[in-house]
Amino acid sequence: MIDWTGQRVLITGAASGIGRALAVALGQRGAHVTAADIDADGVTETAALCGGEALVLDLADGAAGPAAVEQLVARHGRLDAVFANAGIGYTRRLLKADIDDPGLARLWEINMLGPTRLAQALVRAAEAGGWRARIVITASENSLSLPPSIQNFGNGLYAASKHGVLILAEWLATESRNAGKPLDVHVLLPGGVYTGMTAAGLGPDPARWPAEMGIIRPERAAELCLKGLDLSLFHIPTHAHLHDDMGGRYHSVGDATAALGLTNPA
Repeated sequence: MIDWTGQRVLITGAASGIGRALAVALGQRGAHVTAADIDADGVTETAALCGGEALVLDLADGAAGPAAVEQLVARHGRLDAVFANAGIGYTRRLLKADIDDPGLARLWEINMLGPTRLAQALVRAAEAGGWRARIVITASENSLSLPPSIQNFGNGLYAASKHGVLILAEWLATESRNAGKPLDVHVLLPGGVYTGMTAAGLGPDPARWPAEMGIIRPERAAELCLKGLDLSLFHIPTHAHLHDDMGGRYHSVGDATAALGLTNPA
């Protein structure tokens, strides 16, 4: 079990939802939390709730994440963990979406490139300072499949950003391990969690959301995330159906392999 006492932790997307729940849970475990978000009022409230500090941060600016890591290391002497939780939604039906929409650049930067930039800055700092760090990247059930409960919501481009962040996390973990870097990488895979972003798309009453989504509260997602870290898991899902939802892709590839007569070399 991880002893968070005295650890320096940065959490992005901490003004509400899973980020706020993580900040409160880690504060209760003795961590010194820096809660970061573009929402100044929300992140100030989170900092008060977790006994930490607030940092206004817009990860659409590619330089902002690395600068925040450098700033915190300079101020506190180290940074033990980053929870790269910030993310934005983007709901457009793919066949009608404007692929040249400037909002897409913001989507890629925050959801996909932001965590990668944070990991790069964190491992540089850890190597220079001689400590081991971890990064926990929030992906999504959309990273793994097309969940049946949301297939009519127009999530194609958002899902692409979350597919991207998963494979980037897998490569970050692989490269860190193979190169002996002082960085542990984990990926949180939330299913349906009641947050401001999901409520904006589905309405404010979770009782009216599709029952198969199995909506949970952010506090439960944070609890599962920290339990997953205690167990040294890379993939940390919040719902059992995430595994089942991947079955369609797995079986389709298997059926195609058989139909094409492909076999593994002896």
